[in-house]
Amino acid sequence: MKSFQMPILSISLLGLCLSPWLNAPAAHADFTFAEPVNLGPTINGAASYGPCVSPDGLELYFSRDDGDIYVARRTTPEGEWGTPAKLGSPVNSPSSESGPCLSADGLSLYFESNRPGTLGNLDLWVATRATVSDDWGAPVNLGEPVNSAREDAGPSLSADGLELYFSSSNRPGGYGSRDLWVTTRATVNDKWGTPVNLGPGIHTSHSEATPSISPDGLVLFFDSSTGTVDSWDIYMTRRATRKDAWGPRINLGPPVNTTTWECAEKVSFDGSMLYWHSPRPGGFSGCDMWQAPIIPIVDFTGDGKIDGKDLGLLADNWGQNKPLYDIGPFPWGDGVVDEKDLGVLMESLVTPKPKALDVPCDVTLSWISPSFAQTCDIYCGTSFEAVNAADRANPRNVLVSQGQTATTYDPAEPLKLSQTYYWRVDFVIAGPTSTIVKGPVLTFTTGALTYPIRNITATASSAAPGSGPEKTVDGSGLDKSDGHSTDPKDMWWSQGVAPHWIQYEFDRIYTLHELWVWNMNQIIELFIGLGAKMVKIEYSTNGTTWTALADVPEFAKAPGKGGYTADTIVSFTGVPAKFVKLTVEKNWSTSAPQTGLSEVRFFAIQSIAVPKP
Repeated sequence: MKSFQMPILSISLLGLCLSPWLNAPAAHADFTFAEPVNLGPTINGAASYGPCVSPDGLELYFSRDDGDIYVARRTTPEGEWGTPAKLGSPVNSPSSESGPCLSADGLSLYFESNRPGTLGNLDLWVATRATVSDDWGAPVNLGEPVNSAREDAGPSLSADGLELYFSSSNRPGGYGSRDLWVTTRATVNDKWGTPVNLGPGIHTSHSEATPSISPDGLVLFFDSSTGTVDSWDIYMTRRATRKDAWGPRINLGPPVNTTTWECAEKVSFDGSMLYWHSPRPGGFSGCDMWQAPIIPIVDFTGDGKIDGKDLGLLADNWGQNKPLYDIGPFPWGDGVVDEKDLGVLMESLVTPKPKALDVPCDVTLSWISPSFAQTCDIYCGTSFEAVNAADRANPRNVLVSQGQTATTYDPAEPLKLSQTYYWRVDFVIAGPTSTIVKGPVLTFTTGALTYPIRNITATASSAAPGSGPEKTVDGSGLDKSDGHSTDPKDMWWSQGVAPHWIQYEFDRIYTLHELWVWNMNQIIELFIGLGAKMVKIEYSTNGTTWTALADVPEFAKAPGKGGYTADTIVSFTGVPAKFVKLTVEKNWSTSAPQTGLSEVRFFAIQSIAVPKP
């Protein structure tokens, strides 16, 4: 039913140094891909194809073997995808729908279908909606001259909505069994023009399919086959401007391409991620969807370090068309080395790192300055809009230091807990009229009032084989919702001789806030009750002198069912400790000599430094 699954394949990578097996000339290495990651069993519970993520990163559209388009959603761009759902009518029909592609405003959904009204074997259609919260309207066939009596599929719309790339099989004027074509229009309100073949530099005598145009329109990713199923790889081509012809095709190589087939790529709207489908190892179904971050190469010297030498090289090539140093605003650059590239490089030359979490409230901001800058202006505040728009003429209360020569900045007072901050360093070039090069807006978040302690060593009075005390702090048995299993190997289980104690040692002294407890949760808890009930808790800063914690609550009995969440919270009221010892004085059984715990989690209180003089 889905003849599009094999031929419609593609992904993106720009400027690789090609391996000899690719049988192609070496290209410039200005970006690479991180190791591909599977989108997970929630999404890939069944064979899934052609991923397309919305501009805001909150919707994932794709298709499955039943010939329908699905959507999965998440609450944040970094969050987990929810359970996929069919789009339903009117987008889906009793016929086959696949190959979804969204417009940059998220209000138009292009796809391929053989539904009634199709001119050939497969046509391109578009559905629209008034807002991203509305349902999709009835799809409209793009009609001639875009669609033909052939098979037209794999749509990819440019960010401005004026170019539509797609593939077509055996269309007159082609070079192989399936070629890439582009149709254009003067405005988004005009009709699409006659499609133009992308030319012999891209095509072979076999098949090219599923084009994906980059957000700036300068890179095109597509699939290509040498004639066999497993020969489908993802390629790319680039052009200097949107008026120029496309350059030679380049095989992306590993880690994107493998010895199996890779297909139906889409590049994200911010140019940072590549999505595609493949039956490569590590999947959950016959064909899974994958993603890989697109990473600019900022180690210009190739010495394994990103430092002032790299910044110096970028400064030496300022204003020139030098691909090696052209890494912004997208990883493949824009044809000139300028402040956009400086912004990308600076993300590797600052402390704290971009988007850092749990940053101390007494943090010192630091950076490396380029040689051309005599001084720096520093902006810092809790509003992105203010930090981004502020300048010397309109400081917006976020210009915290002007014309300083030091490459560090200490806030006058400690920052607030659990607060996201934005900061920017502008570089000032001295002269009759000072020139200011605007830096990127960076962000970090200070630590929460309380946070979980990570570095913990557990010991115990005794333990059953395979059920040692370390099981209570290594996360074993916990699912994504912090629900615990019933497997005895996922928890601490003591031997039968008293006393029964378990001791925790932290990597340093912490100000303790709370202890969360998952009691022993074996299935036999329903009948016997081995879990702890009455517990003595002691704490110490040195492991020698101990203090008993007052008002320790009774530990709740676990249900003996999977998905059990912590149900006992012990307050430490801010005591300092490096060691905590739990002695189980009574379990929930009247006769069983053993006891145990499934998991514990200690929380510490974030310290705030005093104001600096």
